Amino acid sequence: MESEIKETRKIRMETILRETFQPQDLLVLDVSLEHAGHPGITKDSKETHFRIKMKSDSFQGKSTVEQHRAVYEILGPEFKKGLHALEMDLSSP
Repeated sequence: MESEIKETRKIRMETILRETFQPQDLLVLDVSLEHAGHPGITKDSKETHFRIKMKSDSFQGKSTVEQHRAVYEILGPEFKKGLHALEMDLSSP
């Protein structure tokens, strides 16, 4: 019997970020539990808040705002599926 692997938001985000930015370093952490009790977040809310640390050549010469906009744009569909917030530490080598 094959075990079924559920594709989580974390896995989807990691895949999208790797394919888009080809980072040298990538860390995606689910920090949803740190935000339990915040308005709009229920005890059943899962995978709503993430911390991303990423180093990519794609960010070379871009301002922090431009870097963040690029990530928000590519992860836009996840916000429509329940992602609430991202904390980002982005850089170029």
